Amino acid sequence: MNLKAILQSMRMRMGTTVATPESDPQRYFGSLLYMPNPDPILRAMGQADKVYAGILADPHVMGEVRSIRGSFRSNDYRLLAGAQNDAKAAAALELCQTWMANTRPNTIADWSEVMWQMSSSVLTGYKVHELVWDYMDGKYLPSQVIDRPGRRFRFNAHAAPLLISKTAFVGEPVEPYQFVISRHMATSDNPYGLALLSSCFWPWTFKTGGWRYFVKYCERHGLPWPIGRYPAGTGDAEIDKLEEALGSMMEAGYLVMQQDNGVELLEPKLGGSGALPQEDLIKLCNKEMSKALTSQAMIGEQLDVGSRAASDTAKDRQGEVHDADRDIAAESMGEIFKWITRFNFGDGVAAPTLDFYLHKAAGKERAEVYALAARMGANPSRRALLEELDIPQAADAQDTLALLPALSSGAAAGAYLPAQKGLDFSVSRRGADITNFLGEDEAVDLTCLAADQALEDNTIAPIYKMLVQFEQSGKSLSDFKTALEGIVGTLDDAALRDVVRQALLYSATAGAALLD
Repeated sequence: MNLKAILQSMRMRMGTTVATPESDPQRYFGSLLYMPNPDPILRAMGQADKVYAGILADPHVMGEVRSIRGSFRSNDYRLLAGAQNDAKAAAALELCQTWMANTRPNTIADWSEVMWQMSSSVLTGYKVHELVWDYMDGKYLPSQVIDRPGRRFRFNAHAAPLLISKTAFVGEPVEPYQFVISRHMATSDNPYGLALLSSCFWPWTFKTGGWRYFVKYCERHGLPWPIGRYPAGTGDAEIDKLEEALGSMMEAGYLVMQQDNGVELLEPKLGGSGALPQEDLIKLCNKEMSKALTSQAMIGEQLDVGSRAASDTAKDRQGEVHDADRDIAAESMGEIFKWITRFNFGDGVAAPTLDFYLHKAAGKERAEVYALAARMGANPSRRALLEELDIPQAADAQDTLALLPALSSGAAAGAYLPAQKGLDFSVSRRGADITNFLGEDEAVDLTCLAADQALEDNTIAPIYKMLVQFEQSGKSLSDFKTALEGIVGTLDDAALRDVVRQALLYSATAGAALLD
């Protein structure tokens, strides 16, 4: 076909679809009413809510879910304007901010909990929230945002929700502004989304069965078996008495018998690793469920000893997964903002968006960057430094924290080593007065005190503690010497190195000032 014919055909088909669900030969008749949940396990059982509740009741699963929830709620949120330099977009932002600040979504949850419910659609595939609209202060706003059970909804072939009720058991269509649907990895073939708890079904089932056999094993083999031996030719009456005595022994814990008779305890062998097979099965199932819920099992189950790099990688990976989960809540809240903006400002106005962020104050390294910049002649902002370190400004001179020129007892070594008295970071090093620095003798004394404290806290104290423990347990000096060789390589000398670093920094800075 030439270009002219292609363009003519395209104009005739503009706005139409071809590969529609109605034309799919594999599900044509089913699409007339609703699309069943394609999850093979839940579709076969027909009891998704009960299965999910059972899996969530598992202690390991609940621990992982609480960790995910804690990570979600550790983030703050804020609303951002949908467009810059747009008066209507700014007004929509202010309206949505005021609405969230003055409205509680429902009687049992706050906004953070509602957004967690939206994000937790990763567990069940989808979550539904109903919007109850009211006319408040001249604006159309939702007065309530209420979570609804997933069993009340189905989806048709076009992924539109169908509300199940007493009068519409198959489901009836609803208005798009009435419900907000949060979905996890939904597709046209699966508008119900992928449920992580469904991936936990088989490990949870095997684990539950493993617990049953584990309990049976402990009941049968948890205690040693008492075996009574009797000489050949012993009568049945004597054997019965011995058997009765052994039975009583299980309850009483002791046994009285003749000198010639004997009793021994037989303990079951657990194999080379010493672990029960049921225990290994349960650990394996927990590990598999951790993979499904958090995308890795290193944090959920420390079954093997790994390197620090592997642990950091696992934490970073888990953080990325949690960020993706928060995106679901942000998108669902953005859907509500779109309806609020459209109802009150009309079409074509950019709706606000919701952004999650983690407020984290800067640490010591960042403060040292400011100090280094000031000593190099820059003019860094004192206010910016305090804001980044999350340290409030003093209200007055009485509220100002003075730097004490001495070490506090029991404090971390090096933490109270003052660099300069009254040093103003707003002036360059060339213009600094030598009187701003400590005297050389005083600085040396303070450095020595800090070094002594660091040695005492991080070297002498651990060795002394170990020596006392060895003496109380009756071990010899040779045992102590052997153990000391093992602990020397693991002593914490970070505090001492920090004191030396501060002393060298002071010496270099003071020397440079003297040269100027």
